[in-house]
Amino acid sequence: MRVEQGGFVPVAFQIDEMAAKGMVWFEQSGFDLQGQAGLFDASDELMMMLTDAGPASVPSVSLPEGELLADLQVAQDCHFYLIRNNPERSENFYVSHDIEAGRTRTALYRLDAEPDNELNWRYLSYQGYQGDGSIIDTLKMRMSAGVLSRFTRMTLDNYNLRPRLVGSTTGPIRSVMHLRTKVVLAGIPVMTLQVQAMRYAAHYEAHTYAKIPDLYRATLKDPEVSVTVDGNNQLGAHVYTAAFHDKPIVVDGQVNEPEFVNQPLTMEENWILFDSGKQFALLTELTVPAELMQTPLALIYQDDANLRVEPEQFTGQLPNLGYLLKGWPEPEELRFTVSLYFDSGMHGFEAADYARQRSATEDVKVSVP
Repeated sequence: MRVEQGGFVPVAFQIDEMAAKGMVWFEQSGFDLQGQAGLFDASDELMMMLTDAGPASVPSVSLPEGELLADLQVAQDCHFYLIRNNPERSENFYVSHDIEAGRTRTALYRLDAEPDNELNWRYLSYQGYQGDGSIIDTLKMRMSAGVLSRFTRMTLDNYNLRPRLVGSTTGPIRSVMHLRTKVVLAGIPVMTLQVQAMRYAAHYEAHTYAKIPDLYRATLKDPEVSVTVDGNNQLGAHVYTAAFHDKPIVVDGQVNEPEFVNQPLTMEENWILFDSGKQFALLTELTVPAELMQTPLALIYQDDANLRVEPEQFTGQLPNLGYLLKGWPEPEELRFTVSLYFDSGMHGFEAADYARQRSATEDVKVSVP
């Protein structure tokens, strides 16, 4: 609850039970539950919206029904109150996700995906966007490797990697889909890829996990995994990176950006900022656990009005941007998260400052006064 007008009012909240590897727990996932089922404990995630916080309570504020357990201060003069045995609940939902229809609605964006294939995005709009049609063509995921030799490569795309839904939850703060796909190259079952797609009020996250047996490390050469977003006719848009934070590339449909395309990326600073100039901006970021920070990473950037890269609805990469992970990581586990932050623009910030503030992922420090 929060303090408002001399009393306590309920706020939207969500508790997700967690598994190992930073994943939300689903019984069908095969991951072990952390903590105790059905009990809110230190292994669970408690989520609220910071915009729902209120001021600190004062003696004149009337106590609610139930037992007040804690004052959770999450920022300067931003407080939530944890209360036991109070029946009031907020009716606010910040995410509406119809999984069977593949349709997501929030106050800020609409996202439609194929109900049977989460990778195939069909439509994205944002409140106030001044362009025509869908902002994006689709999301693209590809995996490739040489079989026994780097010269005999095979590539899997959205359709070959078609993930199967094994668990889901939809709450007021986020929805989570747990998807599983078996990666098979040249008849060799390489790995089982587990993906959790999370929709929030203003952004989307895809958490990916796979365990790679040593046998397949030896069999498959020079493996690569890529995740990109293909824009739909975003001519005139500006694209920034950490290395080009003050000299963005302009999308023009021509293949003429070799310096930009070949720039190095690091796990420490790999954000990509796309500003349509039409009241929509997209910030992407890839994150990995500490043990994978040395995994080689490259930028994917294609600006070509005539290039067709399946799967897609519209011919042309205008632009197609994202990340390429190269080689097997030293640990036997592959883990990475791609985050897509939606916004109306950069709000007067320089690109680097905007990226740093918009994608800040430090845990909120909760104190109990």
